[in-house]
Amino acid sequence: MSDWRIDEQQLLQLNSHLQRTDDVLIHNCLTRTAQESKLFPIMPYLMMCFYDAYYRFPDLLREATSIMSPEDMGRRAREVVCGATQVTTWGTLNFYLNGRTNLIRAGLLRPEDNLEDLCFMVDYHHRFMRSYHRSSAQVWALDSGDIAQSHEERQLQVFEADAFEADSALRSAAAKFTAAGTQYSFLVHCESRVGLQASGPYGLGERRLMHTRDFTKLAECDFSWLDGVADGVTYDNLSLVLITDGAGIEISDFGTAYSSPEAYQDKITGVGLYTSDFLCDRYVPVGMDSAKQLTETLLQLTEELKVATRRLYSRFSEMTNDQMVEAGIYVYFQAASIGTHLAGTYRQKDWEFIDERTRRFWPVFNEEYSLDAYVDNFAALLGENAADTDYYLHPVSYGVWRRGGAKGPMPTPGRNASLVPSHVLDSHDYSLRVNANGLADARGTSSLPAKSTPYTFVQGKLSEDEMNAAARAWSSPLAQSPWKHIDERTVKFHWQEPEVDALYRYSQERSRLLAGRGASLRRADIDRIRREAGERAWSEVTVEARAEVAA
Repeated sequence: MSDWRIDEQQLLQLNSHLQRTDDVLIHNCLTRTAQESKLFPIMPYLMMCFYDAYYRFPDLLREATSIMSPEDMGRRAREVVCGATQVTTWGTLNFYLNGRTNLIRAGLLRPEDNLEDLCFMVDYHHRFMRSYHRSSAQVWALDSGDIAQSHEERQLQVFEADAFEADSALRSAAAKFTAAGTQYSFLVHCESRVGLQASGPYGLGERRLMHTRDFTKLAECDFSWLDGVADGVTYDNLSLVLITDGAGIEISDFGTAYSSPEAYQDKITGVGLYTSDFLCDRYVPVGMDSAKQLTETLLQLTEELKVATRRLYSRFSEMTNDQMVEAGIYVYFQAASIGTHLAGTYRQKDWEFIDERTRRFWPVFNEEYSLDAYVDNFAALLGENAADTDYYLHPVSYGVWRRGGAKGPMPTPGRNASLVPSHVLDSHDYSLRVNANGLADARGTSSLPAKSTPYTFVQGKLSEDEMNAAARAWSSPLAQSPWKHIDERTVKFHWQEPEVDALYRYSQERSRLLAGRGASLRRADIDRIRREAGERAWSEVTVEARAEVAA
């Protein structure tokens, strides 16, 4: 067992992180859309996922970080779609902390218990996110005004240059794919948004913005209910690049893109499509040889997803209520799996059971109780369970009341942060880890069928052993010195240096218009290159200009 002890600096920093995490959670819960399902018991599986996360995330991630640092994981997540999305990385920490808070409120835990686990989880999340968001240097999208910019210039230049101007056929195909992909992803992830991710927006001048929309876990992957159902889905992850004119885009910490106006499809002027996974080191273009091919590819992929959607509805219709709750827990619990995937320590059996300690709560968390426990007593901070003291006003709920004109009664006092008391610095009276014997202490059962098919990657179908071996053998110059430390501040002042130019050329290898161009490109160069290829520069493509051409 560890002999770890906390000091005052660590404690103060920890509590600061806990409170900021709670601020972000409550802000998003009170200001963002919620999803309701008539098919899945969402609130029961949401609440019980918290307990499984509390009991098992620390040891699963501790094993992974013994092989790969959180900084290296965040670096990998910047380069490709690998499962580490805005919402899954948010969930990795928040599901754990929500489990901790609910156990404390149930009287089964003290705030200082399992303190080494708590510090590890907060440290892991912040180290990962600071690396993932290296360009913006922020942990939370909320702190950057709901902008989630993870891509760097060398990738954004490729996205901008290679996107095709959207005529009515391409714009329609992109809209149909987005609708089918969103519906299918919600169903795959048990009527949740966990499989959807967005990045951006990125400025292209005047009224033009570019953002990406990622659809993850589409094919046969970690979820056993996709075995056979998604065998006709070609790609596990797809990234849609969208250039818009006159539409506002914001992206929350839940990874959801919100547009203004909400129906923004007629504002789309450019489209691109890519695939990638954690065994890649760069995005792979899909159907990007011509606008016609891209249109046909999007329509073909849309049909694949429609077929899989019908099959999946049929499979879910055969499940019992308990099996549907288990499936929902698995979906949320998988938020932390990317760390083990990247490190090559992923074992399917670790992710396909409900911990016996969570099973204790099974009779309690029906739909009615779960809704009250989360929405009223957690997100809305109602009831005595939420109160730290009679005086503490939560900065988010109080801010909403104040900006609303201070009308009506003030919100009830409360917080979910469950700060660690300072007296531990004197007595060090706290347990260190929830599992004294590591993963050996995590035992449970499942009523769902075990996964039986291989996993889908760009390089083909792989077994669990092959997948882990490929992850451990993975290498790329992007993850090695000196390239891994060449950020946009470096490029700004050192773009003429050979290593910087070589990095850009490597990122451009698969680009249809920028291959071999190097690090000297500016937006005017991209406009010129597009014109030379017989395509309009984006500065010439506006909603109005497109309408004039159509007329």
